Amino acid sequence: MKDVLAVVGDAGAATAVTGVARAMAEVLRTGVREIHLAVGSRAQDATTTVLRELERTSTVLGVLAGDASSPVTSWWIVRRSTKPVVLLPSSPAEPAASGHVISRVLLPLDGSFEAAAAVTETAELFTRTGVDLVVLHVFDEATVPRFWDQAAHARQAWEQEFLARHCAYPGVRMELRSGVAGEQVVNVAAAERVDLIALGWSQHLDEGRARTVRETVAGARVPVMLIPVARHEGASP
Repeated sequence: MKDVLAVVGDAGAATAVTGVARAMAEVLRTGVREIHLAVGSRAQDATTTVLRELERTSTVLGVLAGDASSPVTSWWIVRRSTKPVVLLPSSPAEPAASGHVISRVLLPLDGSFEAAAAVTETAELFTRTGVDLVVLHVFDEATVPRFWDQAAHARQAWEQEFLARHCAYPGVRMELRSGVAGEQVVNVAAAERVDLIALGWSQHLDEGRARTVRETVAGARVPVMLIPVARHEGASP
């Protein structure tokens, strides 16, 4: 049987972790498996345990609190896991409860086929189970198209082509923004009142990399699901 792994460490974050894990399990039609980390356990031992449990065949994804409220090093885990990992926000929009529901998801896409491929299975699952999926694309100064200040039908045609290429599922809505991607992801997530942000990423955290991922995890007030584009071997903690 497949399951969602709920990593329960700090007592203060336990309710939030199990609540989000159960909500994800409901969407995925799976069960929930909890692992409880002993208070005072060494970070290295706890982190190794979590990664081992994530890599079990039955595990679909993991849910864990951020570094501030967990004995595990979250970034160390998400850089190595071959499974998606949901990180809880340090400052949630409202107190999480066991009745947490995933009904609307924000899916930022940068226009690359690699990122779209990483989230294809997840996007299909969300739309198939009735989740409202909002796709976001953020232009910067170099990529903003000429139609931005022109007729609305040009923008509509661009959106339709983008979705056809990268997220061709029924019922998907699209939002376009310009500016700093991480900031816009956080802003749109709040404006759309989403329950989850799903991001495909390369698992690289070297200087100058993963800026959008860093800013989203730091600023979002809802859980963020990080979906590996490809396994990155040999990363240092």
